[in-house]
Amino acid sequence: MKKKTVLKLLFIASCFVAMCSLFYNNKTNTLDSLAFQNIEALAHDENDAGAYCAGYGSVDCRSYKVEYKVSGLSLE
Repeated sequence: MKKKTVLKLLFIASCFVAMCSLFYNNKTNTLDSLAFQNIEALAHDENDAGAYCAGYGSVDCRSYKVEYKVSGLSLE
């Protein structure tokens, strides 16, 4: 009887320690912020604002299907 009580108390204590470690872990916020910054950096130049679209085909350009899309050309 005493052995079962001690095992129950150890189990409850280990569950409590595990829950506390999950709630007080602050390192995940830094990883989430870094991940969002990487996504924004990768998706920065995905718009077709300065692209030249020509013809009719299967390439997406400004929600139209075109044959050619030329982008990234600039004299700046």
